[in-house]
Amino acid sequence: MTIDSTPLPPWRLLATLAATPVSTTWRVEAGGELAVLRKDEPGARHLGLNRAAEPAVLRAAAAAGLGPACRFADPARGLLLTDWLPGRALTPAELREPDHLQRAAGLLRRLHATPLIGPVVDLGAAIERYAAAAGVAWADLAATAHRQLARAVADGGAEPCFCHNDPTPGNFIAGPSGSLHLIDWEYAGRCHPEFDLAGLAVGAALTGAGVDLLLQTYQGRPPTRAETARHRAWEAVCVSLGELWAGAVAAAGTAGV
Repeated sequence: MTIDSTPLPPWRLLATLAATPVSTTWRVEAGGELAVLRKDEPGARHLGLNRAAEPAVLRAAAAAGLGPACRFADPARGLLLTDWLPGRALTPAELREPDHLQRAAGLLRRLHATPLIGPVVDLGAAIERYAAAAGVAWADLAATAHRQLARAVADGGAEPCFCHNDPTPGNFIAGPSGSLHLIDWEYAGRCHPEFDLAGLAVGAALTGAGVDLLLQTYQGRPPTRAETARHRAWEAVCVSLGELWAGAVAAAGTAGV
């Protein structure tokens, strides 16, 4: 079997799950079981993704019951095969529901308590990388993002830990038995836990009450005013970084890199 002239093991393609300038994913049958195959597109290199570290990250996440197991990885060819997690991706509206939100907060708390693994995620470098990939028109937003990041980091907070760094609603998979897992660990590594919490809040468009519930569930107590303010500062970082990332992806697609 080949995909775009890339030889593959004897896997049977069942359905295309997503196709972007960064990667294409399929549901496949491998060894008589369902799995997810991802193949990098040229945009992955354009965004500077660290594929070499990803298999170890996935192994740690799977061992902790947080995500799918890695079944095959060939970073040089941009190939990754992971277990298929039965269930469905949550929508932003579903993640705003108290039950789902509390379970997601608990999942992030477990993730952040997992022993450190993966590369150090330099958010400042990510801002520069995405801005460069997006083009000169994004320079002002990059400068704003740097100021927001400096403000968020200066406010203190928890020490860097094992983070997912992309906990958007669609990356939470609710299983038929009530389980909750995260997929798409390509940005995971050592980062600020507040970045994960803010990413969830931004992706789900949480209101003030939703943020309070998120932080209270995560911390096991109501947040202080200073903690809520720090969270809002990290939300601003997430919004700006997300816009820069989208600009970089769009530029990759336009350029066909």
